Amino acid sequence: METVVSPSFRTFWLHARADGYLADMQAAGQMADADDVGFAGSAVAVRTVADPGSVRAAVEIWSRRPLLTGDEAPFDYAVEGEIDLSTGQWCIDESQDSAVQAGMPLPSGAGEYGVRVTAYHEPGEQYRLQIWPSGRRR
Repeated sequence: METVVSPSFRTFWLHARADGYLADMQAAGQMADADDVGFAGSAVAVRTVADPGSVRAAVEIWSRRPLLTGDEAPFDYAVEGEIDLSTGQWCIDESQDSAVQAGMPLPSGAGEYGVRVTAYHEPGEQYRLQIWPSGRRR
């Protein structure tokens, strides 16, 4: 799914609206302030270059961890971590797409997921978020 996000203070979050998600978003955001990407509980925060402005984000759902291959477009960084999507959905509140804001279902259901964030800053700022089941199912 391709979407356009309008970062809030140069950050956007992919998260589940699980119990404690606001604290998870805050913790992930603090990590992203230091390292561009932060993972905490049910959230991953991505610090952007553009502020104000909009950036493109592609969210891909995989059945297993995707490989980074030699034919990838040149990227600035790729960071992996895990989040708990215990609601069986993911959302990005900063998206300009109302369906993405409301929450998108995960085909594998609730559980722990690996997430890779890949940043491309040329020719325009873009992010690729790949999600795959990594742990226990609920």
